[in-house]
Amino acid sequence: MIVDFSTTKYTDARLSTKANHIIDKMDGNPNFVDIQHLLALLRQATTTYIALLAKTQSGSKEATALKNQAREALIAVLKKIAARVQNISDGDRTLILSSGYDVNKKWSKVGPLSKPVNFRLQQGSNKGSIDLVCDPIAGASIYEVEYTEGNPTPNSRWMKQTSTKRKITIANLTSGKQYTFRMAGGGSHPSRIWSEVLSSYVL
Repeated sequence: MIVDFSTTKYTDARLSTKANHIIDKMDGNPNFVDIQHLLALLRQATTTYIALLAKTQSGSKEATALKNQAREALIAVLKKIAARVQNISDGDRTLILSSGYDVNKKWSKVGPLSKPVNFRLQQGSNKGSIDLVCDPIAGASIYEVEYTEGNPTPNSRWMKQTSTKRKITIANLTSGKQYTFRMAGGGSHPSRIWSEVLSSYVL
């Protein structure tokens, strides 16, 4: 649950908007019946803050100081309610969001992506080229193809080509020579799960 109401996250105007949003979401919310009485404090703090914020347009240092005090008072109430929301919701994201407060983005570990499905090749439109493609891979931000001359051995030297698209054309191959290809999807995880290899002579 996010309880950061600092100026780097909320400007003065955005803070008042957020406070009013929480009031609207919390008012009569059956998930938080036990803390409805705190809304009166939040309404009062928000009303005071908005009024003093409007007075800062005069440029007066005193008006700015009073606004800053009201901002701190409003944040204190927001954090007090947030603590109760967190306790009642027991971390349930849906309940927290129903209160108008924000939650942190769900963190999930991203492992190696799935093995390519339906990996296939065909002769390219230009001499000495091969087109390679596979079905979309969930989570892939790039697609990688590795290829080597002839049939692969433990000592084969694999060359690589990368693209943001799942169809990759390998050009400048030697016509009449056999090559072997494999493909993988790439994401934030460094590991790759390669497709089955495909071999073909290049026209």
